[in-house]
Amino acid sequence: MHFLRFIIPVLISFSLFSCSEKDSSALSVAVAQEPVVLDLMVNSSVSGRNIVDGNVYERLIALSDGNLVPQLAESFELGDSGKTLTIKIREGVLFHDGSELDAEDAVLSMNRWLSYYASAERLVGDSRFTASGDCISIKADSSLVLLPFMIASSPLAAVIVPAEEILSLDDGEILQSVAGTGPYRMKEWRYGDSIELERWDEYWGEMPEIEHITYSFVPDSVTRRLGLESGQFDFIDTVLSDDIPQLSKMDGITLHQGDENGSIVLVFNKKAGVSADADFRKAVSLLIDRDELMKACYGDYGYSLHSDYMEADSLWSVDDSSDPFGTENEEKGLEYLRASSYDNEPVRILSSNLTNLDKIAIALSSELEEEGIETEIIILDWAAFIEKRKDPEFWDIYVSATSSTILPLEKNYLTATSPGGFDNPESETLLKAVAETESVEEAISIWQDCQKSLWNYIPVIVPGHYSTVYASVSTLENIDFTNGFNFRKAAVK
Repeated sequence: MHFLRFIIPVLISFSLFSCSEKDSSALSVAVAQEPVVLDLMVNSSVSGRNIVDGNVYERLIALSDGNLVPQLAESFELGDSGKTLTIKIREGVLFHDGSELDAEDAVLSMNRWLSYYASAERLVGDSRFTASGDCISIKADSSLVLLPFMIASSPLAAVIVPAEEILSLDDGEILQSVAGTGPYRMKEWRYGDSIELERWDEYWGEMPEIEHITYSFVPDSVTRRLGLESGQFDFIDTVLSDDIPQLSKMDGITLHQGDENGSIVLVFNKKAGVSADADFRKAVSLLIDRDELMKACYGDYGYSLHSDYMEADSLWSVDDSSDPFGTENEEKGLEYLRASSYDNEPVRILSSNLTNLDKIAIALSSELEEEGIETEIIILDWAAFIEKRKDPEFWDIYVSATSSTILPLEKNYLTATSPGGFDNPESETLLKAVAETESVEEAISIWQDCQKSLWNYIPVIVPGHYSTVYASVSTLENIDFTNGFNFRKAAVK
């Protein structure tokens, strides 16, 4: 898990706004992206998680300062040599619809999560949670030592919702209700404009100071910056490098920047087309200038170059000097290209127009064409991008950003059901071994070999890792930057 390591205070003219006129009980937040849906078990978008994970919805187990802690659980424990996980459900917790949390709610929610989260199924196989009194438990054929970490941190969030909401769904249906147990409940979703949350007075835990939070959808970075400068917004996400010099000269604003909290991925289509050829993937990996790709998106700020799938301060990080295809080598790359099935048909590069990802696609296209590889660039909005990448006949490489995960098993692109697929027996065997180990230390050791296997298989290229920069009014304190941002403990002073 990656935390923000430092805060950079900077200056903005006081004449732009008066802090005394701000309502300290309300918070206005500008986010770059509107969620497609708020069913976090189905859609792992960062935008959805930043708005409702921990605010509206909660998990049985959560992370605090990198440690596992009970949230909706009263307690949890592993037994039977780590093959059984038992979770006691907290008493007296109410959902926003007024019903009380019980074991049935937890069982149905957790089993629905397992059905969508292929990474967790690597651990549990066909096993599912069952209820007994005020506890739920799951028993598997191998160790479940990593399962509590997945419950606490999975990007497809293991949130708990009322049983009746799940029972009302047909297979594949999306949750429409937004009834959780969190300190905030949904007040209104104005599609295309904003989501407003209001503090819930029946919350079981520590009550937040801020009563109302409005998340406005503002895809243009300049508009976000100007809104912060004028006092329209108290917090903005995804500050782009072009805006950092301007904000760094202004009084009353704080920039928040930290270590790596995600990576850029070039995902290959292993199901169809030229990218299904390993020699072609190796050629691309050797022909690209990774620094130029990252610079196209981030300019001079906020990225680092290394090709391992985990961020640099993770216990799972592997020295990328072992990556045989991680350094530009034109001569060797062209050899692999000639040996591949590339036949001068345009290589289709798919990307969204979200936060400069399209600029990486354009830079990738330019670099490949310089090496004689014809390309076609397809730029879509985020919702259309998410839908189109499901179709293996539509693209050859897609460009995206992934947020950091606490476990490598949580990388969606390492599952057979992910867009582009995953079908490497050697890597799959090692991933299975990581999942089934009886200790975290042993799992980390096996992952070292697995990462090296993946560098040879090349399901994706990780050209570099990014550090998201946020900005807020300096009077906003105690923001939690664990896996995004959260205002549960925040206050406007």
